[in-house]
Amino acid sequence: MCKKQLILTTLIALLVITLASVVAVAKIKADSAPDFVLKSASGKNVRLSELKGRVVMLNFWATWCGPCAEEIPHLNELHESLDPYDFELLGINLDEDQSKAIHLAKKLEVNFPVLFDTEKDVSRSFDIKAMPTTIIIDRSGNIRHVNYGFKNGYIERYHRQIQALRKE
Repeated sequence: MCKKQLILTTLIALLVITLASVVAVAKIKADSAPDFVLKSASGKNVRLSELKGRVVMLNFWATWCGPCAEEIPHLNELHESLDPYDFELLGINLDEDQSKAIHLAKKLEVNFPVLFDTEKDVSRSFDIKAMPTTIIIDRSGNIRHVNYGFKNGYIERYHRQIQALRKE
């Protein structure tokens, strides 16, 4: 009877370890950033998966969003301050009319790529519910930080999050 209990206990322990591994793998996959291709204001297509190996910040914004326009000059400064060989900032605009986004981007002198998600497919795949939303993705393509809205101090938060991922 003791031998049977030992075998049963061992089998249960192996089952628990196996299930924990499956859950861990599922969580990693669930945290993977969905790949996408969007046209940029320059006319080039940008594919997220081609940026693997770099820390990537996605900033979802729209022209009708006041905090978005307030945040953009700060994002310009952040973009200028970080090495483009291991960091990329992509502004993903959700306006249906691209001309509005292009006009505001020129007015605010946006210095990072602006991509157009007019059909909202990418914003749905990232489950965007607030504007602006800023997502920071690690070198392996996993979502590591999601930031909603914009307030004073957020740029410093973004910088800390990015720097920590760049050191990994």
